[in-house]
Amino acid sequence: MTRTRFVLLAAAAAGALAVASGAAFIAGGMKGAGEAKAADAQAEAPQGPPPAIVRVAEAVNAELAPLSEAPGSVVSLRDSLVSAATSGKIEWVAEVGAEVEEGDVIARIDPADATFAQGEAQAEVRRLQSRATYLSDLYERYAGLGDESGESAASLDEMRANRDEARQNLARAEVSLKRAETNLERTEVRAPFGGRIVRQEIQIGEYAAPGAAIARVTDTRHLEVTAQAPAALLRSVKPGDEIALAYGAETATAPIRAIVPVGDERSRTLELRLVLDDVDWPIGSAVRVSLPTQAAKRVLAVPRDALVLRAERISVFAINDEMKARQVDVELGVAQGDLIEVIGDIKPGEKVVIRGGERLRDGQAVTISQGVIADAGV
Repeated sequence: MTRTRFVLLAAAAAGALAVASGAAFIAGGMKGAGEAKAADAQAEAPQGPPPAIVRVAEAVNAELAPLSEAPGSVVSLRDSLVSAATSGKIEWVAEVGAEVEEGDVIARIDPADATFAQGEAQAEVRRLQSRATYLSDLYERYAGLGDESGESAASLDEMRANRDEARQNLARAEVSLKRAETNLERTEVRAPFGGRIVRQEIQIGEYAAPGAAIARVTDTRHLEVTAQAPAALLRSVKPGDEIALAYGAETATAPIRAIVPVGDERSRTLELRLVLDDVDWPIGSAVRVSLPTQAAKRVLAVPRDALVLRAERISVFAINDEMKARQVDVELGVAQGDLIEVIGDIKPGEKVVIRGGERLRDGQAVTISQGVIADAGV
């Protein structure tokens, strides 16, 4: 390599190094400026957690009363043990569980004896009709002749008496015929009301005498709840009041039909009857009856789900106009159903958080959702 070529290569390398150093200097300056702007933006941004997604409800003025539960049972308004009204051998009985309407046949009794009795009564009526007609015509004939008949007054009186007796015998026979026809009709035992066959009391082939139980029919469409409660609990209710009921997880309300003012001497309780409509709870089921222990009073109430319970405090989160949560300590009062009285800095109509308040902070921004919140801590 000549000296001249070596010098040229060295000069080119030095130039390249100078260009790279300049580029690196420029890039470093730009990066420093970007980091400074990001730091300034972060300093200017508001501090605190992000908005929480919540669901809300309004605080309301409501008439609430403290409640006490009493045990009750679902009963049918009508439950009859249907009996035979005539005698005879049982030919058929409706199956247990069969649904029947009022007037439907639920059992049949052998009609042979009743048919024979009806025939005899019909024949007796026809015989007595003929005799009564004959004696009536006979009396009218002689009475119409007057003195020319040659019959004494005593004889005419006897004819008249025989005629009247025949008429009375005919009337008695007609009653017997009606009874025979009724007994024949009664060989078909009919349901006194709509419902279901609960139990067969007699079987096919057995002999039924008048008054013998045939089947139990229960009205499954008209139900009531009967409950026994202390007299003190019933002082705050009256017929027509709506009372809350619970059957397992199901709930309903029912009006009071009657309060039976006759107490049990041992338990000192009175019976309460409530009309149960539009439910299909089984007859005999145990239910819980919620009775007010005192008269209702007007209070400020929120849903129970709005309460945030801690060991040292009970509070609710109210949402202000700026969509921020305000934690308010409250005292609790009367509770009824899903509502509970709160005493604190809450006003009627103010929105309170009922979902998503578990991890809220006082002053935290919120977003109100109408849907279900999967994670209350979001």
